[in-house]
Amino acid sequence: MDKQTPKQEANKYDKILKENIESLLMPLLGKYLNIHIVESEKLDPKLQTTIERETDIIRIVTTTSGERFILHIEFQSQNERDMIYRIKEYDGIIQRKYKLEIRHYVIYLGSSKMNMRTQLEEWEIFSGFEALNVSELKFNELIESQIPEEVVFAILSDFRGEQPEQIIRSIIEKLKKVSTSTADLKKFISQLQVLSKLRKLDEETAKTVNIMPLVYDIEDHALFKRGVKKGIEKNKKSAIINMLKDDVPLDKIAKYQDVTIDDVIKIQQELSRE
Repeated sequence: MDKQTPKQEANKYDKILKENIESLLMPLLGKYLNIHIVESEKLDPKLQTTIERETDIIRIVTTTSGERFILHIEFQSQNERDMIYRIKEYDGIIQRKYKLEIRHYVIYLGSSKMNMRTQLEEWEIFSGFEALNVSELKFNELIESQIPEEVVFAILSDFRGEQPEQIIRSIIEKLKKVSTSTADLKKFISQLQVLSKLRKLDEETAKTVNIMPLVYDIEDHALFKRGVKKGIEKNKKSAIINMLKDDVPLDKIAKYQDVTIDDVIKIQQELSRE
Protein backbone atom coordinates (compact mmCIF):
# COMPACT_ATOMS: atom_id res chain seq x y z
CA MET A 1 0.00 0.00 0.00
CA ASP A 2 1.35 3.41 -0.97
CA LYS A 3 2.18 5.67 1.94
CA GLN A 4 0.10 8.82 1.86
CA THR A 5 1.81 12.18 1.77
CA PRO A 6 1.34 14.72 4.60
CA LYS A 7 -0.73 16.83 2.18
CA GLN A 8 -3.09 13.90 1.48
CA GLU A 9 -3.45 13.27 5.21
CA ALA A 10 -4.13 16.95 5.86
CA ASN A 11 -6.81 16.92 3.16
CA LYS A 12 -8.54 14.05 4.99
CA TYR A 13 -8.64 16.02 8.23
CA ASP A 14 -9.86 19.13 6.40
CA LYS A 15 -12.62 17.10 4.75
CA ILE A 16 -13.89 15.84 8.12
CA LEU A 17 -13.91 19.33 9.61
CA LYS A 18 -15.71 20.76 6.58
CA GLU A 19 -18.32 17.98 6.69
CA ASN A 20 -18.94 18.62 10.38
CA ILE A 21 -18.66 22.42 10.38
CA GLU A 22 -22.23 23.19 11.45
CA SER A 23 -22.61 20.44 14.05
CA LEU A 24 -19.06 20.51 15.43
CA LEU A 25 -17.29 23.81 15.07
CA MET A 26 -20.23 26.09 15.82
CA PRO A 27 -20.82 24.55 19.30
CA LEU A 28 -17.07 24.54 19.99
CA LEU A 29 -16.81 28.23 19.11
CA GLY A 30 -19.60 28.99 21.56
CA LYS A 31 -18.27 26.82 24.38
CA TYR A 32 -14.60 27.66 24.24
CA LEU A 33 -14.20 30.97 22.36
CA ASN A 34 -17.45 32.64 23.44
CA ILE A 35 -18.54 33.17 19.83
CA HIS A 36 -22.28 32.52 19.66
CA ILE A 37 -23.34 32.51 16.02
CA VAL A 38 -26.99 33.00 15.08
CA GLU A 39 -26.48 33.31 11.33
CA SER A 40 -23.66 32.56 8.91
CA GLU A 41 -23.07 32.99 5.20
CA LYS A 42 -20.87 30.51 3.42
CA LEU A 43 -18.08 32.02 1.31
CA ASP A 44 -16.00 30.37 -1.39
CA PRO A 45 -13.05 28.75 0.44
CA LYS A 46 -10.89 29.09 -2.66
CA LEU A 47 -9.27 32.50 -2.46
CA GLN A 48 -8.52 33.78 -5.93
CA THR A 49 -5.27 35.73 -5.90
CA THR A 50 -2.29 36.64 -8.02
CA ILE A 51 0.29 35.97 -5.33
CA GLU A 52 3.21 36.73 -7.62
CA ARG A 53 3.51 40.48 -7.05
CA GLU A 54 6.21 42.78 -8.32
CA THR A 55 7.06 45.73 -6.13
CA ASP A 56 8.62 48.92 -7.46
CA ILE A 57 11.46 49.15 -4.95
CA ILE A 58 12.31 46.85 -2.08
CA ARG A 59 15.58 46.95 -0.14
CA ILE A 60 17.00 45.82 3.17
CA VAL A 61 18.51 49.00 4.55
CA THR A 62 20.52 50.09 7.55
CA THR A 63 20.27 53.71 8.70
CA THR A 64 22.93 55.93 10.29
CA SER A 65 21.27 55.32 13.65
CA GLY A 66 21.73 51.57 13.27
CA GLU A 67 18.14 50.67 12.37
CA ARG A 68 17.79 47.75 9.97
CA PHE A 69 14.53 47.16 8.12
CA ILE A 70 12.96 46.51 4.74
CA LEU A 71 12.24 49.65 2.73
CA HIS A 72 9.33 49.22 0.32
CA ILE A 73 8.42 52.00 -2.12
CA GLU A 74 5.59 52.15 -4.66
CA PHE A 75 5.20 54.87 -7.30
CA GLN A 76 1.59 55.78 -8.04
CA SER A 77 0.45 58.03 -10.90
CA GLN A 78 -3.24 58.07 -9.98
CA ASN A 79 -5.47 57.56 -6.99
CA GLU A 80 -6.24 53.92 -6.35
CA ARG A 81 -9.18 53.31 -4.04
CA ASP A 82 -7.87 50.04 -2.64
CA MET A 83 -4.20 51.03 -2.45
CA ILE A 84 -4.21 50.52 1.31
CA TYR A 85 -5.21 46.89 0.81
CA ARG A 86 -2.58 46.36 -1.88
CA ILE A 87 0.09 47.58 0.50
CA LYS A 88 -1.38 45.37 3.21
CA GLU A 89 -1.10 42.40 0.86
CA TYR A 90 2.51 43.27 0.07
CA ASP A 91 3.20 43.49 3.79
CA GLY A 92 2.02 39.93 4.41
CA ILE A 93 3.97 38.49 1.48
CA ILE A 94 7.20 40.34 2.32
CA GLN A 95 6.93 39.62 6.04
CA ARG A 96 6.45 35.93 5.44
CA LYS A 97 9.51 35.76 3.21
CA TYR A 98 12.00 37.95 5.08
CA LYS A 99 10.67 38.17 8.65
CA LEU A 100 11.95 41.71 9.15
CA GLU A 101 10.34 45.02 10.02
CA ILE A 102 8.89 46.65 6.90
CA ARG A 103 8.30 50.33 6.22
CA HIS A 104 6.05 51.14 3.29
CA TYR A 105 6.05 54.37 1.29
CA VAL A 106 3.91 55.46 -1.65
CA ILE A 107 5.27 58.27 -3.80
CA TYR A 108 2.36 59.91 -5.61
CA LEU A 109 3.15 61.31 -9.09
CA GLY A 110 -0.34 62.35 -10.21
CA SER A 111 -1.53 65.91 -10.93
CA SER A 112 -4.87 65.65 -9.12
CA LYS A 113 -5.16 65.85 -5.37
CA MET A 114 -4.09 62.66 -3.65
CA ASN A 115 -7.02 61.17 -1.75
CA MET A 116 -5.87 57.59 -1.18
CA ARG A 117 -6.33 56.27 2.32
CA THR A 118 -2.96 55.77 4.00
CA GLN A 119 -3.96 54.17 7.32
CA LEU A 120 -5.94 51.07 8.23
CA GLU A 121 -8.86 51.18 10.62
CA GLU A 122 -8.35 49.34 13.89
CA TRP A 123 -10.54 46.43 12.77
CA GLU A 124 -8.48 46.07 9.56
CA ILE A 125 -5.18 45.57 11.33
CA PHE A 126 -3.95 42.01 11.76
CA SER A 127 -2.40 41.69 15.20
CA GLY A 128 -2.53 37.95 15.82
CA PHE A 129 -5.09 35.18 16.27
CA GLU A 130 -6.82 33.33 19.06
CA ALA A 131 -6.08 29.62 19.35
CA LEU A 132 -8.15 26.67 20.54
CA ASN A 133 -5.90 23.77 21.55
CA VAL A 134 -8.08 20.68 21.22
CA SER A 135 -5.58 18.54 23.14
CA GLU A 136 -6.36 20.64 26.22
CA LEU A 137 -10.12 20.14 26.03
CA LYS A 138 -11.53 17.83 28.68
CA PHE A 139 -12.48 14.42 27.36
CA ASN A 140 -15.55 14.12 29.59
CA GLU A 141 -17.01 17.39 28.27
CA LEU A 142 -16.88 16.13 24.70
CA ILE A 143 -18.01 12.57 25.39
CA GLU A 144 -21.08 13.84 27.26
CA SER A 145 -22.29 15.69 24.16
CA GLN A 146 -25.34 14.46 22.28
CA ILE A 147 -23.78 15.69 19.04
CA PRO A 148 -21.94 12.78 17.32
CA GLU A 149 -19.55 15.13 15.49
CA GLU A 150 -18.42 16.47 18.85
CA VAL A 151 -18.09 12.97 20.34
CA VAL A 152 -15.75 11.97 17.48
CA PHE A 153 -13.57 14.98 18.31
CA ALA A 154 -12.99 13.55 21.80
CA ILE A 155 -10.24 11.33 20.36
CA LEU A 156 -8.09 14.48 20.14
CA SER A 157 -8.80 15.75 23.67
CA ASP A 158 -7.07 15.42 27.05
CA PHE A 159 -7.67 11.86 28.30
CA ARG A 160 -6.86 12.90 31.89
CA GLY A 161 -4.72 9.81 32.53
CA GLU A 162 -7.28 7.33 31.22
CA GLN A 163 -6.03 4.47 29.06
CA PRO A 164 -6.50 5.08 25.31
CA GLU A 165 -8.19 1.69 24.89
CA GLN A 166 -10.92 2.65 27.35
CA ILE A 167 -11.31 6.09 25.81
CA ILE A 168 -11.77 4.64 22.33
CA ARG A 169 -14.35 2.15 23.62
CA SER A 170 -16.23 4.95 25.36
CA ILE A 171 -16.30 7.03 22.18
CA ILE A 172 -17.60 4.13 20.10
CA GLU A 173 -20.27 3.26 22.66
CA LYS A 174 -21.43 6.88 22.75
CA LEU A 175 -21.49 7.10 18.95
CA LYS A 176 -23.77 4.05 18.89
CA LYS A 177 -26.18 5.90 21.19
CA VAL A 178 -26.23 9.28 19.45
CA SER A 179 -26.06 8.21 15.79
CA THR A 180 -29.45 8.19 14.10
CA SER A 181 -28.77 5.51 11.50
CA THR A 182 -26.38 2.73 10.59
CA ALA A 183 -25.01 4.86 7.76
CA ASP A 184 -24.28 7.74 10.14
CA LEU A 185 -22.62 5.42 12.64
CA LYS A 186 -20.33 4.02 9.95
CA LYS A 187 -19.45 7.56 8.84
CA PHE A 188 -18.52 8.67 12.36
CA ILE A 189 -16.49 5.50 13.01
CA SER A 190 -14.61 6.17 9.78
CA GLN A 191 -13.94 9.75 10.90
CA LEU A 192 -12.77 8.47 14.27
CA GLN A 193 -10.24 6.20 12.59
CA VAL A 194 -8.89 9.06 10.46
CA LEU A 195 -8.60 11.51 13.37
CA SER A 196 -7.00 8.90 15.61
CA LYS A 197 -3.90 9.07 13.39
CA LEU A 198 -3.25 12.55 14.76
CA ARG A 199 -2.66 10.94 18.17
CA LYS A 200 -0.94 7.84 16.77
CA LEU A 201 -3.88 5.77 17.99
CA ASP A 202 -5.00 4.51 14.58
CA GLU A 203 -3.85 0.93 15.20
CA GLU A 204 -5.51 0.83 18.62
CA THR A 205 -8.69 2.33 17.17
CA ALA A 206 -8.79 -0.14 14.29
CA LYS A 207 -8.28 -3.02 16.74
CA THR A 208 -11.08 -1.79 19.01
CA VAL A 209 -13.45 -1.23 16.09
CA ASN A 210 -12.82 -4.80 14.90
CA ILE A 211 -13.57 -6.42 18.26
CA MET A 212 -16.57 -4.28 19.23
CA PRO A 213 -20.03 -5.04 17.86
CA LEU A 214 -20.98 -2.09 15.68
CA VAL A 215 -24.41 -3.29 14.64
CA TYR A 216 -26.72 -0.34 15.09
CA ASP A 217 -29.39 -1.43 17.58
CA ILE A 218 -32.18 0.78 16.33
CA GLU A 219 -34.75 -0.59 18.79
CA ASP A 220 -32.78 0.94 21.65
CA HIS A 221 -32.58 4.36 20.03
CA ALA A 222 -34.79 7.09 21.52
CA LEU A 223 -35.86 8.37 18.09
CA PHE A 224 -37.01 4.87 17.13
CA LYS A 225 -38.94 4.47 20.37
CA ARG A 226 -40.70 7.78 19.83
CA GLY A 227 -41.48 6.74 16.25
CA VAL A 228 -42.95 3.42 17.39
CA LYS A 229 -45.03 5.15 20.04
CA LYS A 230 -46.31 7.63 17.49
CA GLY A 231 -47.17 4.79 15.13
CA ILE A 232 -49.06 2.91 17.85
CA GLU A 233 -50.98 6.06 18.77
CA LYS A 234 -51.86 6.65 15.13
CA ASN A 235 -53.15 3.08 14.73
CA LYS A 236 -55.09 3.34 17.98
CA LYS A 237 -56.73 6.57 16.86
CA SER A 238 -57.69 4.95 13.56
CA ALA A 239 -59.32 2.04 15.44
CA ILE A 240 -61.23 4.43 17.72
CA ILE A 241 -62.55 6.34 14.69
CA ASN A 242 -63.81 3.10 13.11
CA MET A 243 -65.50 2.05 16.36
CA LEU A 244 -67.18 5.47 16.66
CA LYS A 245 -68.50 5.11 13.11
CA ASP A 246 -69.92 1.71 14.10
CA ASP A 247 -71.66 3.36 17.09
CA VAL A 248 -69.76 1.36 19.68
CA PRO A 249 -70.45 2.83 23.18
CA LEU A 250 -67.80 5.27 24.35
CA ASP A 251 -67.00 3.37 27.56
CA LYS A 252 -66.41 0.16 25.62
CA ILE A 253 -64.14 1.92 23.12
CA ALA A 254 -62.10 3.33 26.00
CA LYS A 255 -61.85 -0.11 27.59
CA TYR A 256 -60.92 -1.95 24.38
CA GLN A 257 -58.32 0.65 23.30
CA ASP A 258 -56.92 1.24 26.79
CA VAL A 259 -57.61 4.99 26.76
CA THR A 260 -59.78 7.31 28.81
CA ILE A 261 -63.33 8.24 27.86
CA ASP A 262 -62.09 11.84 27.55
CA ASP A 263 -59.67 10.68 24.85
CA VAL A 264 -62.51 9.04 22.95
CA ILE A 265 -64.73 12.14 23.29
CA LYS A 266 -61.90 14.35 22.00
CA ILE A 267 -61.56 12.20 18.86
CA GLN A 268 -65.34 12.18 18.48
CA GLN A 269 -65.34 16.00 18.55
CA GLU A 270 -62.60 16.12 15.95
CA LEU A 271 -64.72 13.93 13.67
CA SER A 272 -67.76 16.17 14.11
CA ARG A 273 -65.73 19.21 13.03
CA GLU A 274 -64.52 17.57 9.81
